[in-house]
Amino acid sequence: MTGRPDMRHFVRTAYFASLLAILTAAGMVSAQTSPQLEVVVTLTQETISLDEQAILEVEVKGSTQDMPSPSLPTLPMFEIYSQGRSTNISYVNGVVEASVTNRYLLVPSKAGTYPIENISVVYQNRRYVGNSVTLTVVSRGASVSPQLERRALDTVGNSKDYFLEASVDNRNPYVSQQVTLTLKLFIAVQYYGSPELVEPTTTGFWTELLGTRGPYQQRVNDRTYRVIERKYALFPTATGEQTIGRATITVTVQSRQQNQRRDPFDIFGMLGAGEEVQIRSQSLTVNVKSLPVEGRPGDFSGTVGRFTLKATPTKREVEVNQPVSVNFLINGVGNIKSVAEPVIPDLPDFRVYKASSNESVSKLDERLGGTRTFEEVFIPKRPGQLVVPAVSFSYFDPEAGQYRTARTEPITLNVIRTEGYAAAQEVPYSAPDSKISADARDIRYIKEDPGDLGHREGLLLTSPLYLMVNAAPVLALMVAVLLRRRREKLSGDIGYARSRRASREARRRLARAAQLATVSTSEQFFGESGQALLSFISDKLNVSPHGLTSDRIQDLLVDHSADPKLVQDILAFLDRCSFARYAPASVSQSDIDQALADAEQLMMRLEEVRF
Repeated sequence: MTGRPDMRHFVRTAYFASLLAILTAAGMVSAQTSPQLEVVVTLTQETISLDEQAILEVEVKGSTQDMPSPSLPTLPMFEIYSQGRSTNISYVNGVVEASVTNRYLLVPSKAGTYPIENISVVYQNRRYVGNSVTLTVVSRGASVSPQLERRALDTVGNSKDYFLEASVDNRNPYVSQQVTLTLKLFIAVQYYGSPELVEPTTTGFWTELLGTRGPYQQRVNDRTYRVIERKYALFPTATGEQTIGRATITVTVQSRQQNQRRDPFDIFGMLGAGEEVQIRSQSLTVNVKSLPVEGRPGDFSGTVGRFTLKATPTKREVEVNQPVSVNFLINGVGNIKSVAEPVIPDLPDFRVYKASSNESVSKLDERLGGTRTFEEVFIPKRPGQLVVPAVSFSYFDPEAGQYRTARTEPITLNVIRTEGYAAAQEVPYSAPDSKISADARDIRYIKEDPGDLGHREGLLLTSPLYLMVNAAPVLALMVAVLLRRRREKLSGDIGYARSRRASREARRRLARAAQLATVSTSEQFFGESGQALLSFISDKLNVSPHGLTSDRIQDLLVDHSADPKLVQDILAFLDRCSFARYAPASVSQSDIDQALADAEQLMMRLEEVRF
């Protein structure tokens, strides 16, 4: 009787221990399978004046498409306005990688230094907190440089209505080191349409566009300007003095005479034709330094930046004479497209073949970088534990001013001996007088009676199946060549690429307009509808959609033999969209439905024009 309570206590203890183990394992599995999110908070400007605004970007990244919206803390010294969100989704080896960026406009009301922290998202009952940033608000005009103030004045000391400012962040870079070029259009008067930009000449540089920002406001010399900013990553390809040419912007602005004598019936400020002006930036000179000779590694191939190197095999166990792929991944900051392949030494135990290479470019904090992957195929020649030795990759770090070398870890492969394998040195030697025993199973004796050697059936070469099997690789090669030529044409001919995707992009905008076809979103609806037609015309003709006036559209369509009635209908529709955007209160649901039907009909008629 005394043993029964002990048994019950033992059973109860074992039950709770098992339950605790199950709950712990379930929590571990849930933690491993639930997607982990990351919240990254950035500011486009860390210091602004009271007359400026800052853009706060909150990026939520993770392996799920159902991204939650961030929660902002209370910021009493700022007025906060949402600037929309953008989404980027990619599939890598069957895994979803998503990124959603929310943008907010911060308008300060008082000077000071303000930390912005505790921005978070909640997903599956877990809270993810982003990093902290600090925004400094200074008094009016304190953040404007004297050079910019002088640039904003004309020859007699009056403030300019508009000017274009160009600047670089580094005047003395090394060859292949990134130089960030910034173009800023300052405009303080009314302008019509979108400014049309002629890019600066960058001969002697490899150029990559980083992005466009704006418009935002900035106060210079007690005058408020709207600012549109555009940034480029330039990588000098030659040493010595290199020149960045002038950029030119063409825009229609309200003339001073028109501003002084404004028509009282022009309630929208659009009856006047305005004045078309060209705004030019100053040219810039950059003195490019050559890379130092001292300390240069023997395997250095010209790569400049900061990188890491990692090698990953597709498998660790392989049979003799069977291939195994090793991916060499180079990741970092720099011109990733010009990164050289790591040098693999001669390996007596392997035959090595280059398979493929690809790159993924990223833009972070105005720096160009990314990942480049080189795939190499290793074929082992003999069984055993074979080692792919460490592979090195040398580059020049311009921030430190010295050469660095990244190395992989050695890779050990277990190479299995296949059935019937015999290396050359292991082939047995037989004397001339030796006799073959009857138990030799790997030898097939010569047949004494050959049988009937006559021709029995048609030649294999004339068999339809043989011809089809051998013709298939040739046809596949021809298709691959045609596809490759098409990809090269799409990547090298911008006009051809724009023309090919014109219809798809226009249809996408019309689909977006259909979602906005309500009275409450009439302004966005008419904007998307008009932009669908403008983007289709500009893409088909490889012209900039910015600054396309009615006369310009008419000339372009007439030059391509478009139906005059179609041209007039398009211009009338664009005028209707412009009027509806500026007077949304007068738009009814029937007007929106009719406009959507007209837009789709015009798109069908436009697609029939032979551009």
